[in-house]
Amino acid sequence: MVPDPSKSSLGLEYFVQKDDELWSAEDGDLIELAKKECAHLGLIDEADVIDGVVIRMEKAYPVYDQSYKENLSVIRTFLDTIPNLQLVGRNGQHRYNNQDHSMLTAMYAARNLCGANHDLWEVNVDGEYHEEVKPPRRGDRLVPQTIELDPLALLRSAFARYDPYALGFALSVVLALAMLFLVAPFLVHGQAPSELMLLRNYLFGFNTTWKGIAIGVMEISIGGFLLGFGMAHAINSVTGWHERRLLHKLELAVAFYEQPLEPEHD
Repeated sequence: MVPDPSKSSLGLEYFVQKDDELWSAEDGDLIELAKKECAHLGLIDEADVIDGVVIRMEKAYPVYDQSYKENLSVIRTFLDTIPNLQLVGRNGQHRYNNQDHSMLTAMYAARNLCGANHDLWEVNVDGEYHEEVKPPRRGDRLVPQTIELDPLALLRSAFARYDPYALGFALSVVLALAMLFLVAPFLVHGQAPSELMLLRNYLFGFNTTWKGIAIGVMEISIGGFLLGFGMAHAINSVTGWHERRLLHKLELAVAFYEQPLEPEHD
């Protein structure tokens, strides 16, 4: 890369934002910084560095927006009319190439200058390597697309509703099994304690016999179902109220940002 075979070039890349401290530093200061960092890494001896050059590259990373393919196609169509023009790298092809792909396009471009006929746009179209699928025109990357969403459907996915029948059935089974396993062992092993008779105040027909337990289990099952059914409807009502409130705020926000700006007057 240099005309003197006894010397070599070493390139360092610093990722910065425009107008920050590194971007605004003097070229000489940046060269000294690069020399010190390379020496600290054990790559070179500072005394061996002859000279340095600083190149500031704005907007080095291509951005894939919704009109990327169409805009790039217009530029490529025009550039195809220029003979022997070789486009390489991120800026040359406006593609987010990895270093190996950028180097490979440069090698193919050099061979093209010597008479070869390589299609540089075919480099870096490996869908598996880049976790992408080849788009209709090879060499172009997929870009994000706008998805139309229903605000109400989006809110409903965030505020899930209870199924009243499912919650009622589940609560019915749980309460019935709890009562059965609480009372039945006393009848199996002997006399049930008198405190269980207090359940007669809540369960009509309940007593400490197998028939009375069956009646109690049936009644508490029905009560559990009604309780779960009512709870689900109550929770869904509160959820719906929150949903409508957020939807109203969303509609107000959309209306606010869509209204035209009035010109300012002195």
